[in-house]
Amino acid sequence: MTSELIIGMTTAVLTSIIGPIAVHYVKLITEKKKKDPLGESMKLNELIITKMESIRLDNHADRVWLLQFHNGGHFYPTGKSIQKFSMVYEVLSNSAIPCQHQFQNIPVSLFSKAINVLHKGKVICVDDATIADKQYEGFTSVIPGSGVKSTYMFPVYNIKDHFIGIVGADFSSKKKALDMAQLTDVEIEISTIGGVLDNYLTY
Repeated sequence: MTSELIIGMTTAVLTSIIGPIAVHYVKLITEKKKKDPLGESMKLNELIITKMESIRLDNHADRVWLLQFHNGGHFYPTGKSIQKFSMVYEVLSNSAIPCQHQFQNIPVSLFSKAINVLHKGKVICVDDATIADKQYEGFTSVIPGSGVKSTYMFPVYNIKDHFIGIVGADFSSKKKALDMAQLTDVEIEISTIGGVLDNYLTY
């Protein structure tokens, strides 16, 4: 029996054994996640809120929030999905007023200018919310009304580099200018949030 034949037979045997085992293992993991969707959701919430709270405390922000994009309704007569976003997470300081309920099922088109800037991978920095900026028209128009003096918005990407959401940090007690090092630190934390969301949404 030649060495090539032995190698071939060995490979075939290993493949026939390991292949089904690997498929069975992946199936078990997937089924486990499906059997306990609430448990998985709670783990996800805890991870993301912990990261957001870390961003808030490290930068002395009054509010840190996360918007996620989703479909909602359909256009007539094409049947194409209407692209929307909702604020799904919000962490607050003791003095901050919640605003999560105001940002539910919002059409992306209402804030297209600001979202387009974020979609290009840029961070929106509004050191003084009382000064309107046409580039960010939409988001900035509602900022002063919410009592925010400064705000920063960061794009959230998944591991495939798809734009899946926005994280914002608001400052209500006083104006705040984050330096480059602080912005970089926040972006690193947000990349982790993107990874967590991507892992959850994959299953």
